[in-house]
Amino acid sequence: MKDESQNSIADSINLSELTDFQFGPSWARGGSSPARTWTDAPRERRDSATPGERRSFSGRDDRRPRRDEKPSRKGDRKPMRRSERPERPAPEPLKPVEGYRVELRPANSILTLFASEIQKQKRALPLLDMARVVMSAGNRYDLVFMKLENSPALIHSTREDGACWLNRAEAVAYLRQAPWFSEFYKEEQIEVEAPKGTFTAIAVCSIGKEHIGPANWHGYQAALMNLYRSKYSHMPLDVFKNKIVLDKTEETIAAWKEAATHKSVWKPLRDGADEVILEDLRAVEADFEANHFDSVYETVDKVFINGATPADKLSEGLFAHVKLLADKTRRFPQMLIPNLCHGLARHHMPIYKWHGNHFTGPSRIRTIPTDMVLADRMVAIVNWSKENSGKKAEEMFAELSGIPAGTDEESKAAATEAHAPYVADMLWLLEQGFIVVTSDNAVWFPKGENAPAPTPAPTRNKNNRNQKKRRQVKPEANNKSSEATPAE
Repeated sequence: MKDESQNSIADSINLSELTDFQFGPSWARGGSSPARTWTDAPRERRDSATPGERRSFSGRDDRRPRRDEKPSRKGDRKPMRRSERPERPAPEPLKPVEGYRVELRPANSILTLFASEIQKQKRALPLLDMARVVMSAGNRYDLVFMKLENSPALIHSTREDGACWLNRAEAVAYLRQAPWFSEFYKEEQIEVEAPKGTFTAIAVCSIGKEHIGPANWHGYQAALMNLYRSKYSHMPLDVFKNKIVLDKTEETIAAWKEAATHKSVWKPLRDGADEVILEDLRAVEADFEANHFDSVYETVDKVFINGATPADKLSEGLFAHVKLLADKTRRFPQMLIPNLCHGLARHHMPIYKWHGNHFTGPSRIRTIPTDMVLADRMVAIVNWSKENSGKKAEEMFAELSGIPAGTDEESKAAATEAHAPYVADMLWLLEQGFIVVTSDNAVWFPKGENAPAPTPAPTRNKNNRNQKKRRQVKPEANNKSSEATPAE
């Protein structure tokens, strides 16, 4: 009867739990298509563009008349119309706030997952591929903001929303959008007198279709700012005002008049404030700053901001750092390797260089001591790895046990039972670093003179090769200044 411990060992050789992470070099990922890179986008746009759009990419217009031809009237009118069109203003670039040192690091949650799965699966993984895994989702990395000398401290939420601001005004303005707002205040509707006057148009926010009111209504400015503070304070006020349109339909005017007979007020939920009524959001903000600000926010010199934090929970200058640094690291994931090394070291994961690349795995690779005595199965595994470095583990188990993996249930069970002792011995060799199995289930003998590299060495810059050659030039024999002098 098959032992349950052998079942668990055999299961650990399966990489199915790591397929979502797409570990390993691109050639080792089975049928998955290579990931799209940021350089692919312009080419795709050109290939899928219409003829007119392709002309705009090349900067040429095939419809432009030649010098020896007279342009038609129709052709004359078109340039005139284009020149009359107002040009759209280019969006302002993101401006990172100065005065802070910013680093991008792997989140502790992904490091814990890496360490757990590597020890469970006993695989050697290149850090460059792990960096790509980290940068594939915002919640897998953090940005660390560290205040420099003479810079203002950061205001960070102690709640789970992770909001962070540069000053108190920004932190208070976030109040109405905060998920914890209802812990401090309760909104109620009271009836008020219907507005009097002749109203012919209602200002409406085109973003959320909220009715603000007529521009000639005495409460218009207060209603406008209440809407801005409650829902749209993450955008500049001028941008919000540009989203206001006028609606002159009778249905909209009647709907606003009906809604204007009710007014929102807020009551604090703290003890001793039962009789307090806050008439508008400005009064709510003042009450919050006086009574609850210090219980929600902390002033810090260093803060971790997760890469998945939305823009409306961060100061614009901080979010610019998140966006720009994350985009750059996603394009050049090797930037993350130093911090990935530090993070894995904190989780007691070994880091080593193998064929010019940084790897981590269940153990550092090392040579089998000459005086070490191994069991027969282990000797067979080591010898097979030397002779077949780079071939799949399944081939090794089938060859050494003499029983290949079957197709029906009975033969599969027989193969699993025959392979299990070899799996157990191989896992011990992996834990010692005597052999290596990569994420594509290939077995390598890492400490042999004739063992091939698991992946091609990265192409080096021509200048770097020239510098290396210059460093390796031997001094001439007659150059006495280059000769080493014995220590006295």
